[in-house]
Amino acid sequence: MKYIDVHAHLDMSRFDEDREDVIQKAKENEICILSSGVNPDANRKVLEYSKKYDNVLCSFGVYPIDAIIKDFPNIEDDGSRKIKSFELEDELNWIKDHRKECVLIGEIGMDFKVVDTTDEIKKMQIKNFERILEFSKEIDKPVLIHSRGAELECIELLEKHKCKKVIMHCFSGKKSLIKRIVDNGWFLSIPAVITRLEHFQMVAKIVPLTQILTETDAPYLSPIVGERNDSTSILITIKQIAKIKEISEKSVSKQILKNAKLVLNLS
Repeated sequence: MKYIDVHAHLDMSRFDEDREDVIQKAKENEICILSSGVNPDANRKVLEYSKKYDNVLCSFGVYPIDAIIKDFPNIEDDGSRKIKSFELEDELNWIKDHRKECVLIGEIGMDFKVVDTTDEIKKMQIKNFERILEFSKEIDKPVLIHSRGAELECIELLEKHKCKKVIMHCFSGKKSLIKRIVDNGWFLSIPAVITRLEHFQMVAKIVPLTQILTETDAPYLSPIVGERNDSTSILITIKQIAKIKEISEKSVSKQILKNAKLVLNLS
């Protein structure tokens, strides 16, 4: 494979009609897909896909909202998602048993912009995030971080726990925090909405190419408003990064693949 999408959600219902075609399309474009879990059901599905398709890898995650649904059953995230209650420790034990079958832990993190966020909800997210960070170190896996509305807080906890191999997914924080991420030696994954959001154009400009990755967050974050996203849109991202950095697309894709192999411990 020449390219890698380090963050997609192949388990989402929007792929139910043509999931195999989407994966095949990526393969024809020499794209490896890292499909991320967010809860027990999703983790088991992405594991299944990684076993079935040779261009799919999987990561096991516990999304911050899913992790607290047991304690806050009325909290709302994405209206299209039905979140089942589960015990965090039970899922971490399952992940530990299957750790050799995933390449990272993610997505994990904190989300302070979810509907009706209270101080109590924030405290629970912080507690869970710290537990999962310690767990990821125990099983020696890199992490992929969701930090919506909690960019500074996530960075502070990652630093506190001395995390080394970190991917900041779709990071929307200010320049000073981006610099802090770079100084920590972590990676930022850029989505295809770089074509229409100046923030990600700025990220591509100021972050060294050696610390950039490509992601789609498919089916979300399409470069075309209202359309479903898929992993082939990373080719659009690479084109944009090359234009911004004034280098060849080949140089960009080659370095990004090298970055991914480094952070994900791939040969």
